[in-house]
Amino acid sequence: MTPFRLLFPARLFALLLALETSVPSLRAHAHIDVGPDAADAARLGFVGPSAQIALYVPPGEPFSNYAPYFPGGYYANELAFSSEDAAGSRPRVELLSVQGPPGGAVAFWEAGASAPSWSRAAGWTATSEDRPSLITYEDQTGYGHIHGRIFTVTHPGSYTLVFRAVDDAGLRAPSTPRSLALDALAPPALALRVEAGTALLSFVSRANLTYDLQVSTDLVTWSGVEPHLAIFGTGGQLELSDPLAGRPRVFYRLVEYY
Repeated sequence: MTPFRLLFPARLFALLLALETSVPSLRAHAHIDVGPDAADAARLGFVGPSAQIALYVPPGEPFSNYAPYFPGGYYANELAFSSEDAAGSRPRVELLSVQGPPGGAVAFWEAGASAPSWSRAAGWTATSEDRPSLITYEDQTGYGHIHGRIFTVTHPGSYTLVFRAVDDAGLRAPSTPRSLALDALAPPALALRVEAGTALLSFVSRANLTYDLQVSTDLVTWSGVEPHLAIFGTGGQLELSDPLAGRPRVFYRLVEYY
């Protein structure tokens, strides 16, 4: 098994390459705080980022110490709606619409969950009977700061999620709608060739992200390839190598995270 890395959290993806050797050839997470609107204290408002990225998490790959049961297999972002200055309100965040690539879907995972609480397909719009939500508060004071919540999407591409906040305490009017752009980045191409019994791999990295090269002989158990762990992306092409002696068949995958 891949050793567990304490990532806070990781954002990861994998791209698989199979090689028949007999033939030549995570710390970053975001908060959006909900509380009295700065322009109108009689209603709720949002403070925080309006755009995020999501990277692919391979099935079974450690994602974050805040989300130890997340199974992977999705493009994921550990985004938390918090309410640290709710001023007596108890904010609930409702999903109003999802736009994204054909066939894509967005889901919300509660802290500690191994399955999503709800999921909606791209093109969905809320109705009075169908409006999934999440609470921000941890107690009746309205305060909330909950780590380990995750938003996932199923396909790469650009998504737009529209939310509004409502007050379960009834002190403030609902917020105006708030859009969040979520960009699920497709993995970069991982190229390889064989020279003198060595696999030579290359890919174009992304600046400010980190990479592990992993190898498997059975597509079940993966291990890191020394010294190609915790490689810092430069925005340019990176070259990697791995001796193939004693392994008639190997698979490689590239894992990306913050």
